Amino acid sequence: MSGVERGYSTRAYARVRGGLLVACLLAGAIGIPLVAAGAAGAAVGTSAHQEPWTGVAGVSLSPVCAGESPGYSCTLAGYSAWLKNPSGWAWNFYGGSYPSNNAYGPHNCTLYVGFRLQEEGETLSWSANASYWAYEAAANGQVVNQAPAAGSVAQWNDGHVAWVDAVTPRYIVITSDNYQPYGAGTFPGGFTDSFQIARTSPAMPDNFIHFAAPALSLSRLIALRQLLHASL
Repeated sequence: MSGVERGYSTRAYARVRGGLLVACLLAGAIGIPLVAAGAAGAAVGTSAHQEPWTGVAGVSLSPVCAGESPGYSCTLAGYSAWLKNPSGWAWNFYGGSYPSNNAYGPHNCTLYVGFRLQEEGETLSWSANASYWAYEAAANGQVVNQAPAAGSVAQWNDGHVAWVDAVTPRYIVITSDNYQPYGAGTFPGGFTDSFQIARTSPAMPDNFIHFAAPALSLSRLIALRQLLHASL
């Protein structure tokens, strides 16, 4: 929701509780049906759905964390450890001077998603603001549609991206980092969050970007299966 470069996500928090925002994998392995990434009718959606927060119908905090955090307790896959000595294309594209910063470190929605993709072995040759990720991804050969799948990237045309950690027939689970400049009324310097978003929610992402899906390690599969079991 900002005009600054490299896909920052800043949200209009003034509308939220006086400025305080409260806030699969493998179908056979966990016994939950998933929608195929290459579903028919694949196209970049041009809708402008609301970004997720707990004031939107169908959005609730996920089991990943108890609430939004100015640190990294809501993120997965070793993001906070990586930020102590970041490297690779994710940092080159979305780190450095691009994120907002607080006492815990840098925050940027595209930085977290880039990190998750980098951890999965993906290397992107392009970078873009969050609001243009779906268009840029489609132009570079990725499948973009409105069918969620674990390991895909959720994208809101309003200016946000998040990682899809799990998918059930009723909702998706996402984690994200958030750019928030100093002077903002809520979480100045940035924060992380994790939500369950009902498929009927007006905050469902506008697009899902599907990159190649490498095999999940057994430990990660078990961890994500436990997450789904706890949230059903």
